[in-house]
Amino acid sequence: MVICVEEINQLAKKLDALGHPIRLKIITTLTKQDKYLNEIANTVGISRALAKIHLKKLEKAGIVTSRIVTAQNEAKALRYYTLQPFDLRISPESLRKEVEKLG
Repeated sequence: MVICVEEINQLAKKLDALGHPIRLKIITTLTKQDKYLNEIANTVGISRALAKIHLKKLEKAGIVTSRIVTAQNEAKALRYYTLQPFDLRISPESLRKEVEKLG
């Protein structure tokens, strides 16, 4: 059996990103609508700097994306974060089947 290392690494990255309570709270916050950094930090109850660290990890894993929006009538830009659709169901059996499908 040949295992595709890249796909296994992607799965591990997603699982790692989902493995922290603060990141799970951030994901929950984004389920209803896109939010900018300060909104996320305030909703979750953490500093802006800490929110940025967690969001960067979620973004690298492909769980969220971000875009910069320039506020009209103001000279500032806000980075909005969007939750990307994902479905995650893992059991030993489903993991074995996925690895077998890879080759």
